[in-house]
Amino acid sequence: MDFKKILGKVVDKLEDGTENLKESIEERKQRKREEEIIRIGEEALRRKRENDEREELLKFKNKVNDLLDKFEIPDFDKFLMKYLNNKPEPEYEKDEDSGRTRIIRPSRREYLDFIWEYLDDEEINYNQLKDFALKSKIVTPSFFGEGSDLEFEKTDFQIIVNSLKADFEPEAISDEEHLESQMMIFLKAKFPDRKIRRQITIQGNDRLDILVDDKYAFELKVPKARSDLRNLGAQLAEYKEKYPNICSVIYNIDEWNLSQDIIDYVDKYKRDYGVLTVVLDGRKRG
Repeated sequence: MDFKKILGKVVDKLEDGTENLKESIEERKQRKREEEIIRIGEEALRRKRENDEREELLKFKNKVNDLLDKFEIPDFDKFLMKYLNNKPEPEYEKDEDSGRTRIIRPSRREYLDFIWEYLDDEEINYNQLKDFALKSKIVTPSFFGEGSDLEFEKTDFQIIVNSLKADFEPEAISDEEHLESQMMIFLKAKFPDRKIRRQITIQGNDRLDILVDDKYAFELKVPKARSDLRNLGAQLAEYKEKYPNICSVIYNIDEWNLSQDIIDYVDKYKRDYGVLTVVLDGRKRG
């Protein structure tokens, strides 16, 4: 065999091997580059997830703290006893010189730490805080972006009015003050968590009969003549300027023959002033 031909074949094989080796090295480099790109991408995704989780946690903590800022100490006590049957307890410190015991009540910071401990352990949750805050009138739905305060108050006021219409059955009364007393007892029993006051000074000598939650007004009347109903209309028009949610409560004593006048004026109160009325039929004591 021609030596040159053999040598040529060897050289060709060596060149082929070199090319293959070069290709193999390039492939490995390319794989490493691709693997590095993948690793960098995965690391970036991991950091993004961690950052997103931190941001979500921060948003959640801010949301909870914004709500808790609206709570007062008695609210904390009621909430914790309702959902945990547990709350921060006071400490007792005895003065060795005087022998007296001093009560150190939990601070607001201690209440907040206590609540966060149970939130972190998932023994209570944000929805429970939200539900309690709404039902206890600590905040209104607008705090959570769920409708306006005006819409909520209108609905909330209607609940009280409907309750009076459906369930309030006063005994025979001696006078208007007696009716007021019975209505106070009814409202406090029906709505124990609400703030209910009577004889609120409006201006000068004018007094509103009953005020609920500092915004729902009730003016009571036991009319003896048509003029009493006319005067009530003037009161309602004036009071409505301060309390948009106002309701008149009229006690109709049948023997005074004012039933038709009451119907007429109830329509007038609604038409002219936008005022609701609860009419109660009853008797005069004695």
